[in-house]
Amino acid sequence: MRAQWIFAAAGLALAALAPCGAAAADDPWSATLYAGPSSTKFVTQILGGDFEVNGGMAGLALDRGLFRLGSGISLAAEVQVTQFFGSYSYSTGAVGLGFRFDEFPWSDRVPTTFAIYTGPSYAPDAPIIKDPVPHQDPKFLNFVSVEAGVGISRKWDAVFRIYHRSGAWGLYSNTADVGTMIGLGLRRRF
Repeated sequence: MRAQWIFAAAGLALAALAPCGAAAADDPWSATLYAGPSSTKFVTQILGGDFEVNGGMAGLALDRGLFRLGSGISLAAEVQVTQFFGSYSYSTGAVGLGFRFDEFPWSDRVPTTFAIYTGPSYAPDAPIIKDPVPHQDPKFLNFVSVEAGVGISRKWDAVFRIYHRSGAWGLYSNTADVGTMIGLGLRRRF
């Protein structure tokens, strides 16, 4: 658990020191609390309609816009901690970079964002996954977060979030596709 917090603190420090472009300075920071059902099925199985729920996951993500690239696209950083529970109970910490888009045609009436982040994920208490063949989940894997947000007030958004943790097509591991969560949450911009 201590390594997870060290990992998260290092990511926060890097994000805080990074410059924020003038156009991204409106609300460069945000915090999102989210949760939903999770599965250990492979992504290809989930896309084929086999989202077998075997637990749940709750997460807290802290994001910071780094700078605008143009046309509504920003480069952003994310630090997050998660807790899986159910058949597999373990926690993770992750730091990543990603892109955020926030200039939809209706965004002046209803603020809307879409973001995707990826980077390393660390699980200090990685579980033994039982399916399809029992194996120890590697402590270091890759995470991908996909988020769509809709403004519900000046500083608050409702979000739909997908979180996935795996071996990144052999980059970290050939056997790990260990956690996918599809859920809802609240984001506070500041």
